[in-house]
Amino acid sequence: MRQRVAPSKGARKALLGTRGAVMVEFLVAFLPLFIFFECLVQMAGLYTAKLVVQHAASTAARAAVVVLNDNPKYYDDVEPGKATGKRREDIESAATIPLMAVKSIVHVKVTLPSSKGGNDDRKEFGRNDLVHVKVEATYLCQVPFAKRVVCNLFTETRTLTGEAALPNNGADYEYSE
Repeated sequence: MRQRVAPSKGARKALLGTRGAVMVEFLVAFLPLFIFFECLVQMAGLYTAKLVVQHAASTAARAAVVVLNDNPKYYDDVEPGKATGKRREDIESAATIPLMAVKSIVHVKVTLPSSKGGNDDRKEFGRNDLVHVKVEATYLCQVPFAKRVVCNLFTETRTLTGEAALPNNGADYEYSE
């Protein structure tokens, strides 16, 4: 039978000094990679939401050119060309329905500006006017660590904007009862 030999003092110190080194090396390598991965996941969610917001603007613009000149009897007798009342509600509904696919969108604002990038909100449109629709959505970043890097450091939200425009072809006839 072999006799067990106790390690010398110097050997014991050398062994004690290397304990935990593998754990430290693992953490040094793992943490940056883990945070990078989380940032990629957050960016993917953010860009997906941006595409959905742009699609919502396109959908609302398509709805607007149909709804603005539709028969007034379907819109509580609001005259054609006016983006108020039920007509406005239907345009906003067309924008918000696609946005329901992204649970991180917490607030939506739909406007009908006079021009691209405008901040006003038109209420009347004539035949052959260009109907611009602007959809602004607040995206709530939710991935730990990454939300502060990818989104805003303090609010953890980003405002996403989508715009679309289509010509208002209108109708050349009067609606009858």
